[in-house]
Amino acid sequence: MGRAAPPGKPPACPFRVGQAVSRRIRPEIRVPRFRPLLFAALLALGLAASWPAFAQIREGAYDVEGTNPDGTTYDGQFLLRAGPGGAWVANWRVANENIMGLGLIQAGVLAVSFVVNGRPGVAVFEVEPDGRLRGSWTTGGGLGTEMLTPK
Repeated sequence: MGRAAPPGKPPACPFRVGQAVSRRIRPEIRVPRFRPLLFAALLALGLAASWPAFAQIREGAYDVEGTNPDGTTYDGQFLLRAGPGGAWVANWRVANENIMGLGLIQAGVLAVSFVVNGRPGVAVFEVEPDGRLRGSWTTGGGLGTEMLTPK
């Protein structure tokens, strides 16, 4: 192990024929110290992401503040109530319009389909920590936004 073999000859064996090998060869495995910390951080992040939001979407009446795709604003009322088979029934009262919708709540998100002036639409809302619902909607002519505040 200390001397190099001459060119063209295989290296000499450090052991003699018939000599017992008493040394065990142990591969050295080095685990960087940051890996356990990284694992703990990722585990904590995963658990925090899976915790439910502080506020939940709830059945009841809400005040509506919205913006149409053209930038004009509106206000009104919104009523959300449990429907059949896990569905939710939504009712907007905006200006002279009464708009009915059918929706579902999945992973803290409320999605509602509706028809207004003969055009189908969809609205999607996420719950804010204070219980308000912030969302977007479309009937195919751009995106509108709404903030629903519980009464």
